[in-house]
Amino acid sequence: MFEKIMLRIAMTGLVITFFCGISGAVEASSDSIMKSIARKVTKQQPDAPVSDCPPVAFLVRHPHSRKGTNATMLGQRPKQAGSAIRVYIPNKSDKTIFETGKGFIFDMSVSYDGAKLLFSYMEDVTGKAQPGDAFHIWEINTDGSGLRQLTTGPYHDGNPVYLPDGRIVFTSTRVESFSLCQDYLAAALYIMDGDGGTLRRLEYNTLCDVTPWVMQDGSILFTRWEYQDKNIFSVQGLWTINPDGSRVQLYYGNTITIPNSIYNAKQIPGTQKVICVMSAHHHLPIGGIAIIDRSLGLENPAAMTSLTPEVPYHPTVGEAWHHKENRSWGPGDVFHEWTYTDPYPIAEDQFLVSYGGAYEDIEKRYRLYLMDEQGTKTLLHEEPKLSCFNPVPLMQRPLPHHIPGEVPEQPAGEGAFFVQDVYQGLLEAGVQRGDVKELRIMSQLPKKYNTEGMRYQDHYPVMGVTTYYAKYCYGTVPVYEDGSAYFKVPAGVELYFQALDASGKEIRRMGTVTQITDGETQSCIGCHESRFQTPHHNSKALASLAKRKPDTITPPPWGAGPIDFVKQVQPVLDRYCAECHHGQTPPHSVDLSGDKTRMFNMAYSTLTDRRLVDYYYINLGPTGNFPALQSGSRKSRIVQLIEKNHSDVNMDDESRRRIYTWIDSNALYYGTNDISRPHTLGGRDTWFFVKDNQRVTAEPEPWFKAFHDVWQNICTDCHGEFVNMDMTQWSGRNVHDSWINLTRPEFSRVLNTHLSKKAGGKGLQREKDGMASPYFETTSDPLYQAMLQAIIQGKAALEARPRMDMPGGQAIAQQRDFGKLY
Repeated sequence: MFEKIMLRIAMTGLVITFFCGISGAVEASSDSIMKSIARKVTKQQPDAPVSDCPPVAFLVRHPHSRKGTNATMLGQRPKQAGSAIRVYIPNKSDKTIFETGKGFIFDMSVSYDGAKLLFSYMEDVTGKAQPGDAFHIWEINTDGSGLRQLTTGPYHDGNPVYLPDGRIVFTSTRVESFSLCQDYLAAALYIMDGDGGTLRRLEYNTLCDVTPWVMQDGSILFTRWEYQDKNIFSVQGLWTINPDGSRVQLYYGNTITIPNSIYNAKQIPGTQKVICVMSAHHHLPIGGIAIIDRSLGLENPAAMTSLTPEVPYHPTVGEAWHHKENRSWGPGDVFHEWTYTDPYPIAEDQFLVSYGGAYEDIEKRYRLYLMDEQGTKTLLHEEPKLSCFNPVPLMQRPLPHHIPGEVPEQPAGEGAFFVQDVYQGLLEAGVQRGDVKELRIMSQLPKKYNTEGMRYQDHYPVMGVTTYYAKYCYGTVPVYEDGSAYFKVPAGVELYFQALDASGKEIRRMGTVTQITDGETQSCIGCHESRFQTPHHNSKALASLAKRKPDTITPPPWGAGPIDFVKQVQPVLDRYCAECHHGQTPPHSVDLSGDKTRMFNMAYSTLTDRRLVDYYYINLGPTGNFPALQSGSRKSRIVQLIEKNHSDVNMDDESRRRIYTWIDSNALYYGTNDISRPHTLGGRDTWFFVKDNQRVTAEPEPWFKAFHDVWQNICTDCHGEFVNMDMTQWSGRNVHDSWINLTRPEFSRVLNTHLSKKAGGKGLQREKDGMASPYFETTSDPLYQAMLQAIIQGKAALEARPRMDMPGGQAIAQQRDFGKLY
């Protein structure tokens, strides 16, 4: 043991040198360093420890062939079919108990008595499968008998695990929604009887929840992938939920940035620790093996100890809660192929793993190893050509605690939340008692259709310049003088809350999501307080809890519903702002009219392009908790202009609250992910079209082609290309997207910037690189007229096929196949 400890110290020193040293010499030698570490902790021949290993069942097949998170991989077509389940008795024998040539087994788990296996299996992945076939949950005895299929239907089911009462929890695409940023399916946890009956949804995340494991206390540990106004590279962390759908809560790692994902976490017998895979966000659940001791802190990177330091994931939290230059997440999304996956704890100091030989001079395929708490691994079993995955020990395990209760048959209904003192977690951030008057109740809506077109701002369909989501505002509930709140919310939906001041501006935003089940009551101490904090005694709040009924949500005056800029905010701007801020030359170039741009309208483009509102683009968004008093409406310049610079307009309270609520929703534009222009850029593009709404490369609208021809002749030398005309790749925001006004073409910036002042334009005349800009003395100029007439045709084309932000916009239904292989 002394030798192992010393070896571990030496290994750690090497890793510290690797991460801290950034000279070319260190980078050049990093691969050899990692190989050296791997060789020191690997025993390639079975020896004494193997005799202590119980029989092991495992999968034999080719590796997964495509990128994607563990959830989205469930619907991906394997590159090569064929799988087998084998049982291996160390140093004795191995036996195949199930084999398929056309099918594929995704993953597998074992019963508590070691006598049965659950596995997710698709019978034919060769492209000749029958309609409706998909990955389903199957069961088999470990002697090869009793094979039976437990789930059916046009949905993918995976990650099955037995509960102590014989029921089964698993991941499924039965949510009937899609991944937000990848061309694949969404998934959530479901629960069913041991024979496949009484199948019900367990939780209501709108993205993907995967790899469940039953903890000794009876709760279900799982990996949750969710975005709530935060960076897409914030960790897919660990959460727990009870088998009746109650008490969903963070287990570990909501602000970790390296690694980007934590998968396949399992509790280590006899401890409160879990073992897991550290992996990337956009890749397979393969990487380093770590042990998490959450008693050291739910967000403390020191709580995650790597057993495989040769895999360069150095647990890290974001450098700052939010900053456009924050790149601390970058190394967390690097894929380390042929490393580790599928850890399974046998004892406190003994684990099964699958390892591909990344840092060793052996043929790259996944073999089964035993690993100890020092990271030393001993070869257990290998196949001549194929890889070995999902090792599970065939031994008796103690049953976890059984938590009674049934999942409601329908998600409808409501539950209640009790906050003892919202100021716990806020006072130290500068909030004063009495500042918080209400909580705003928000939800994020599932994505109805898949990402099947080119992305705009990394979004399809584009919802705005910020978020992937359509968001829903239910309204507000009161916070009392003692800081307590007790209120009802709808069950079976994804929820988050915002603490508001007396004017309706955000004091603090919840940077993650929660849920509640029908009839459940959840409680918390305060707002972003430490999970290890003991609540102070608030007898008044507790007494009022016993006496009063929970408050109901008061909808906003404009009505509960999706946040929609055109319906909610534009009427306010039309009433108070657009009379001055529109036209050929609006003051300070701030156009707050509702005139349509390429994707949005002039007001939205102006407010976001000019950063007049505080918002968070998801690719560079927050990686940490939202700090109090530092986000949303409280930090937005437009709010200061309304309240101070333009106080003479005397905007009414409801109008201000409309704007504040929109900003605090992260300033999205569309209230629906329905689209009328499928397969165009962002699903909303007015400049390009696709033939027959098919998934083909978009072509420029005839009017835009005519406009662009003029631009090429007179504008390119100074301004460059107006847009990428071949449309072969997704696009970020384009500086020119709001230069064309498709409602009042004569107000287009592209026309009026170089139009003389006497003709109503800005009259700009500048030279660049010795070349004079075009100058239109009057609107009769032939080049001016050529562009104007093209844009007028663009207005007619848009009115003939309105977008979803316009009256008459007609949604075009897209494919909704939840058992599809991609």
